[in-house]
Amino acid sequence: MAPLVPVFSADTLPDHVNTVRRNFQEKRRKGPPVDLKECPLLEMTQYSCNPPQEGIPQPGVVVCKPIVRLFRRCAGGLTVETTSWEPLRQAEENQKRASDTTQ
Repeated sequence: MAPLVPVFSADTLPDHVNTVRRNFQEKRRKGPPVDLKECPLLEMTQYSCNPPQEGIPQPGVVVCKPIVRLFRRCAGGLTVETTSWEPLRQAEENQKRASDTTQ
């Protein structure tokens, strides 16, 4: 059975990336803090075939829909899925740009 994984919101992802959880204890990750914004952005497309919300298909019909997932690959081999975090980061950057241009 896979270990339990804590549930957290996407806006706290940068904090969670810098901690390691072992034996129900959290420790700071070794080395310098990881800045997700500095890690290269990668994209992967997966397909969900005959999604349940589409209903029961006709016999012999297979319908697949693409699901795009975003990742950041950081130094030391750390790879983090950032699909939910990227829109939050983009909105934050846009808000910062807008406030810089109005000043």
